[in-house]
Amino acid sequence: MTRDGGKSWKDVTPPGLTAWSQISLIEASHFDPAVAYAAVNRSRIDDQTPYIYRTRDYGASWQLITNGIVAPAFLRAVREDPQTKGLLFAGTEFGVYASFDDGDHWQSLQLNLPVTGVRDLTIHGDDLVIATYGRSFWILDNITPIREARALASNKTKTPWLYHPATTLRVDNDSFLGTPLPPEEPAAPNPPNGAMIDYFLPSQAHEVQLEILDAQQNIVRRFSSEGHSAEEQIPTKYLPLPVADRWFAKPEVLEKTSGMHRFVWDLTWGSSGGPTDDEDADYHRPKGPKAVPGIYQLRLTVDGEVQNQSLTVAMDPRSPATSELLAQQLQLGRQIFAETVEARRALAETDSVQRQLADIQRKLGMKPNAQNASVAPAVTAAQSAIGKIVMNKEHAAAESPGLQEASTGLASALRVIESGDRAAPAQAIALYKESSQQAKTRIAEWNQFKERQLAQLNQQLSKANLAPIAIAEIERRPSPSH
Repeated sequence: MTRDGGKSWKDVTPPGLTAWSQISLIEASHFDPAVAYAAVNRSRIDDQTPYIYRTRDYGASWQLITNGIVAPAFLRAVREDPQTKGLLFAGTEFGVYASFDDGDHWQSLQLNLPVTGVRDLTIHGDDLVIATYGRSFWILDNITPIREARALASNKTKTPWLYHPATTLRVDNDSFLGTPLPPEEPAAPNPPNGAMIDYFLPSQAHEVQLEILDAQQNIVRRFSSEGHSAEEQIPTKYLPLPVADRWFAKPEVLEKTSGMHRFVWDLTWGSSGGPTDDEDADYHRPKGPKAVPGIYQLRLTVDGEVQNQSLTVAMDPRSPATSELLAQQLQLGRQIFAETVEARRALAETDSVQRQLADIQRKLGMKPNAQNASVAPAVTAAQSAIGKIVMNKEHAAAESPGLQEASTGLASALRVIESGDRAAPAQAIALYKESSQQAKTRIAEWNQFKERQLAQLNQQLSKANLAPIAIAEIERRPSPSH
């Protein structure tokens, strides 16, 4: 060892090491210049005993720290986490080990890693990367929960624990990645696209809620353990298509059972929700605009007990987008998204009313009488009026198309604007403005229909001893900005 830039050297070999003891790796501490760790490999003389040495006095003395690692898992490498003092990782001939107390005790960190020699390790940001002998590179994404393991162990009150999340990169990924690999094809999954939020529950909880707030304390998203978010209904089925389940992403649900859980937020603002019928698949719903880089607050509420952590969302370093451009994109995206939600809410209501009208027409046909005959024309007129609002197939040149087409136009403009980190195309803005005006006109007509024609129809139905038309509460959920 030298402490004068190489002018003089001192032999600080741990006592007891004989010839053919290969010093595989020496790791200098990131926190104390007097501390270092040495991995020693003696397999060339058929000694498969693990050897890790630690010095805390510049090599004047060494301690053997291998409690928990046994032969034949001899050492290849040892690394210290640059962010957490006392957290060590060891690469052995049979996998990876971790120590949370500066090497005094070790435990396996094998998980799904094949049994193979680990030649070296490195900590890249919040990920642990290992190089194996003939089994490829492997990455343990997001080791932030491991960094807080000691703090969680010292949680004497056994309260719920929200881990500090890893920095999340805002990556512009295509939502459809092509045909999935066959299940028999060996492949490791990519890390999830979004913010990984880890939490621990010491016991079964009745209700878990997660809120994500921006720097202005606006609620970006709100999720619940009830099986759906505060803004959206998570579908359990998809359209009856000849498509395997592996093509569809599994919905993210806040777990409330005891133990460790991971929830992934896809970095989008509140989704629109949608009709609860199984026929309306999740991929038909427009996604909210993507959150911009910045500091967000996580608020986890477990049976009334609140935990808070900050989340850093960083920009993809490959993207040339400026913060000003992203802010403009978010503002426009939220505006279009809000109008898309309103259009979908109106369409959900019209669909519900049309179904009820069809049911009433069927009942009137089954029991023809004078009283029912007086109601039938009003029901038919209501169906015709709603059809014009929704479709307006025969609209004149001076009229706008129906609400269905306007809603589709809004959703299309939103997808184009959110499809990349660049200024919104002029065609998308033009489509938005045209569709926005059409939607507002048709929604106004629908509101007027509910106040007048539908109210009059319900009076006639009541006189005929028929159940009145009820407006479904589909999509009537709190706005994510409230």
